[in-house]
Formats: sequence, structure tokens, C-alpha cells
Amino acid sequence: MRRLLGVAVVAAGMALAFWLVLGPSSDWEGAARFLHFALLLSCFLVIGGGVRLIFPDKSTDEVAESAG
Repeated sequence: MRRLLGVAVVAAGMALAFWLVLGPSSDWEGAARFLHFALLLSCFLVIGGGVRLIFPDKSTDEVAESAG
């Protein structure tokens, strides 16, 4: 279930990034251009978060070893 959510998050982030890159850029002028850039950078963070959902650092099936 977690991996499916990760795939959906990555797909949504990529769709928004593609729309921002390939969409009409002439509408973004002045201060809105900075908002456009910040939104595009946040898409990369969303994609990275989705990838972490798909491939977690530690397996959930793995039992944590206790020190001692």
C-alpha cells in the first residue's frame, strides 16, 4: 500500500513539473516568476518524498537489532 502511494505521489509531482516546464510560460511575469520557480523546486521535493515511500531506507519486515 505504501509503494502504491509513493507511485501516485511521484506521478502527481512529475505531472505538475511537466506542466510547469512545458506550459505557457508567458503568463508568469514579475513576482509570479519567482513563485513559478519555487513551485517547480517543490515538485522535486515531492518526487523525492515519493521515491522514499517506494524505497524506504530500512525494510519494515526487518526486526530492529537492540544494542547490548
